Amino acid sequence: MRLVFAAVLAAFLLGAPAALASERHPTAAEIEEEIWCNDCKKTLAEANNLTARDIRIYLTKLIAAGDSKSEVKRKIVSRYWWHVKALPSPPVQRTTLADLEGEVMCPVCNTTLDQSSSPAARQIEAFISRRIAAGDTKDQIKAKLVADYGPQILAAPPKKGFDLLAWVLPFAGLFGGALVLGFLAWRWTQRRGPTLGGAQLDPALERRVDEELARFDEG
Repeated sequence: MRLVFAAVLAAFLLGAPAALASERHPTAAEIEEEIWCNDCKKTLAEANNLTARDIRIYLTKLIAAGDSKSEVKRKIVSRYWWHVKALPSPPVQRTTLADLEGEVMCPVCNTTLDQSSSPAARQIEAFISRRIAAGDTKDQIKAKLVADYGPQILAAPPKKGFDLLAWVLPFAGLFGGALVLGFLAWRWTQRRGPTLGGAQLDPALERRVDEELARFDEG
């Protein structure tokens, strides 16, 4: 029994910083997932009616004013009680250093942190550990690293905007090149086909060939 209690207590203590960070500094996206729209039978994040849009504007103002997640949810339900209800917050999964080591690059040796032993990699790992202890989520830590080192600090660029274009263009170029080569080959065969299949001898030459064949038959 003591072992079970100790395990539960340890899990609570590990998740507590992240849970507190989410409570004190909520994002609009996570609150939208925790508000249920009674009218459209889906979460606020999925709803797109006029009431949902009005609630989104209201919760953004509450977050900007510094309200905690619980306060924002309480005020939304109080103001729109006939349209919505609050859902319980999901359990917070605590980020670990291992979660990020394979997704963050060492700026010195151009390998991921889990493959690097450079002082720069150790310094970044220490920074990540401090942010985890402060309750930052994985995405928040990545955002801070990108702000300090640029997008190249991540092992793979985020697939959106210009970075998505950088991923797609090489494949689009190969596909486009194949289409051009195929079209040129088709045009070449179209041009050669009629010339070879429909070639005609000169009338005088054709007559001469007939005469020679007739003379050959007579002989």
